[in-house]
Amino acid sequence: MSINFSHFDESSVMILKLLSKHFPTPTEIGFNDVFVDSETDIDKRAAHIGTLAFLRHEDLIAHDVGSASSFILTRKGLALFNEDIIKRLKDQINSAGNTL
Repeated sequence: MSINFSHFDESSVMILKLLSKHFPTPTEIGFNDVFVDSETDIDKRAAHIGTLAFLRHEDLIAHDVGSASSFILTRKGLALFNEDIIKRLKDQINSAGNTL
């Protein structure tokens, strides 16, 4: 059996790139926010919803409590972009010294 990843690939790349562009601001990534020209594509919409569920289940994105379709990248999501947020924070804290 072969799995068709085409809709998943398209949706996940769009979602992750959009969230990385706006990090750390929660960003709207509902179907109409990501696929403006595909409003009537029912299969693509269903795949987008499933992709959001998968990315959330795998802790790559987190849901913003204040909005139904706003999300943010998690630590695991940032790792896809070769970013280690904990190391970055430690480096920032250490370089700032004791200037509180």
